[in-house]
Amino acid sequence: MVIKKNIVFFTLIFSLSWSVQSNEIIDKQKLNKIHANPFNDAYIISFDGSPSNFSIKKITVDKPNERLLKKIKFLSDDDTYAIKVFGKDNKYLYAIGIGNPFYATYQHIGYEDRKHMGGPVSSAIVEIAIPLHIEPSSFIVSKRDITGKFKDIQEISFE
Repeated sequence: MVIKKNIVFFTLIFSLSWSVQSNEIIDKQKLNKIHANPFNDAYIISFDGSPSNFSIKKITVDKPNERLLKKIKFLSDDDTYAIKVFGKDNKYLYAIGIGNPFYATYQHIGYEDRKHMGGPVSSAIVEIAIPLHIEPSSFIVSKRDITGKFKDIQEISFE
């Protein structure tokens, strides 16, 4: 009998505390995604680069296409180059892996038996898409060294 009274008592206390908490006004925070999507406008930034130097070629505000969105990804072990995105007050936001834009791979039938499926190129155009709410202030282009750590090549201000 005492156990039943305790169970009823604790159930009553728990349900009252739950109802008090559920009536509080909760400040809803808007969650913003850090990747662009094909349905909303984004900053589309084109970089003109060589292995040691990058510059912003063009900045547009438009809906990114599917092809561009497939290329944009977070940093992975396969990336040789990365673009770090900085926001207000030079706060680091995230890094985008861009692979190795200075190595062109063959995509033709008939090259499967070759030892190498590509070769180095001296320049490349790299495009990234960043949602408008991110408001980037600068970018740092980094390259992975032989130890696997990224070393900053260049800082580029967002104009």
